[in-house]
Amino acid sequence: MGQRPKAPGFASLLALLAALHVGTSAEAASVSRQCRRACRDGLAACLGAGGHPRACRKSVLGRCKIEGVAACQGQADGAGRADGLNHGRGTKSTTTTTTTTTRPPTTTTTATTSATTTTLAGAGARASGLHYAANHNFPSSGGYAPAQAGFNLADLSGVSTLNALPSGVKGLVWLGLCNGADSTFINAVKPFIGNPKLFGFYLVDEPDPTGQWNPLCPAANLLAESDWIHANVPGAKTFIVLMNFGSTKSPTYANTYNPGNSHIDLYGLDPYPCRSELGGCDYGRITVAVAAAEAAGIPVGSIVPVYQAFGGGTWSDDGGGYYLLPTPSEEQQILATWAALVPTPVFDYAYSWGTQNSDQALESSTDLQAVFAAHNQ
Repeated sequence: MGQRPKAPGFASLLALLAALHVGTSAEAASVSRQCRRACRDGLAACLGAGGHPRACRKSVLGRCKIEGVAACQGQADGAGRADGLNHGRGTKSTTTTTTTTTRPPTTTTTATTSATTTTLAGAGARASGLHYAANHNFPSSGGYAPAQAGFNLADLSGVSTLNALPSGVKGLVWLGLCNGADSTFINAVKPFIGNPKLFGFYLVDEPDPTGQWNPLCPAANLLAESDWIHANVPGAKTFIVLMNFGSTKSPTYANTYNPGNSHIDLYGLDPYPCRSELGGCDYGRITVAVAAAEAAGIPVGSIVPVYQAFGGGTWSDDGGGYYLLPTPSEEQQILATWAALVPTPVFDYAYSWGTQNSDQALESSTDLQAVFAAHNQ
């Protein structure tokens, strides 16, 4: 998995978007196409510069959504800067192969006053038995690095890495496929059948049933993949992180994926609450995300909490600011807020162990490692 580079040439991409002129409705439609073409060109530039496909897609398309296409399309419809994913949707992608991974922040939000609570982890907070932290799990010096903070569910994609895991650690295998149970999918899964260290498969990150923000990923394709795994890899769990099609203040996962239409076991929610425009953290954004998931047909027992454990760097949030690395007390409050809502998840997920875009994350914060070590015991 490893680090994901910042996409090259994104400033010039945004300059192109800003320069587009909007006049008649026909011109507006043309602008929408140009916006999307500019973002596709940015993705191609990232790949051409040697960026990892999953990294490029996350960095470029996520930032296009927040800073480029949405803002540009907002100008086209006279709305100014877009404030959510519902702005700027137009031409659909036709591809069905997705290469995204554990994600940088692409949830939507509007600034609100930070919520204040006093219950901290350790005062009623209950940890699950398995704890996952994405990215850079296996440094060049060797070993499974997140173990030092009590993490025991590894982020990996190869059988040899799975076999080398230390005792007590299981593997969540990244696949990143959404073409159904075709030969590519089956060949990717087969080597893991019967491996006692396997926990399950991370099918895809933020799949998009509309094809407008990420490659088109029909629920039926994920259902076929999940069913194949359940039939052929006994005990293995299937997992995705959901894309929020609303705002962080008013999220929605309606008409996306749930156990009924996808047969997926587990669904990650990632409402990162700590942001510069808030001057801190709004923990209420976690509460409304869980409620929205339940409304979309996802039971609490199938929800995987995704804890914010990164900040700074070149990630932009959609409230006009950037993500803040939580302080130890803020991280404790994130954990406590989640614990009250999803007290016994099958596993929980800290994003991120590894740094990616000149940001800070768990691997560089011994203070936060101490918080998670206590939580993960």
